[in-house]
Amino acid sequence: MRYVTVRVVDSSGKPQHNACVGIYVSQFAASGMKEDSYTDSNGEAEFRLDIDTYAKIGIYVNGNEKVSNSEVRSEFKITIYS
Repeated sequence: MRYVTVRVVDSSGKPQHNACVGIYVSQFAASGMKEDSYTDSNGEAEFRLDIDTYAKIGIYVNGNEKVSNSEVRSEFKITIYS
């Protein structure tokens, strides 16, 4: 089991509440989108992923790809520019 926290902020560093965050997992046995999560008042969305050691992930915020084919880390910070 892997845990991933995605923190979404605007260009001034202010947390973005209620942003829709999705994770696409690419792995040998079962690739696909995980259930979307929405950021809390701290701009954070948390995911619990049952994935293999070699999995890669893509991160989407409000439907836009922000991270592509990345190694899995416990935390990602995404900045949204308007």
